Amino acid sequence: MRLPIRIYGDPVLREHCKEITEITEEIRQLARDMIDTMDVDGRGIGLAASQVGVPLRLFVLRNYIRNEEGRVTLSAPKVFINPKITVRGEELVVDEEGCLSVPGVRVQIARPTRIVIEALDLDGQPLKEEVEGMNARVRMHENDHLNGVLIVDRADSKQRHHMKPQLRDLKRRSKKGDTV
Repeated sequence: MRLPIRIYGDPVLREHCKEITEITEEIRQLARDMIDTMDVDGRGIGLAASQVGVPLRLFVLRNYIRNEEGRVTLSAPKVFINPKITVRGEELVVDEEGCLSVPGVRVQIARPTRIVIEALDLDGQPLKEEVEGMNARVRMHENDHLNGVLIVDRADSKQRHHMKPQLRDLKRRSKKGDTV
């Protein structure tokens, strides 16, 4: 089932999400619904639970896979419960990010090129991944959501100044109850 995506200005996006203490059928259904929501129009590569109004430490994503011809495809969806980034590489790269909860806004953000992340899967089994490039960036972006951090918070002052009108409009829309 497709869930409405909360937009900038909605207070749930600023919450520090709570740990999941038990993986129930409701949590499994939330993950399935989040995957459906992420996949609706092909724009989403990842989605955090807070973006659909549920302040729990859960996100879903698809990995970028580059084939031999250099074309990018996406993996099957993955679920991360109570994720923790345990290692951040020292090398940073700046790249543009967008966010389903901040539609129309793009931000240049410096992030580590490599991370190690640990979490639980939907069966409660531990998973540990070392990822780099765009796959590391997506995990850091979604993990930021779990801590109430949005891409606009990572923008420099020049970028913030440029996006002020868009953010004001999104805040107005959010107060009216608009979602994406």
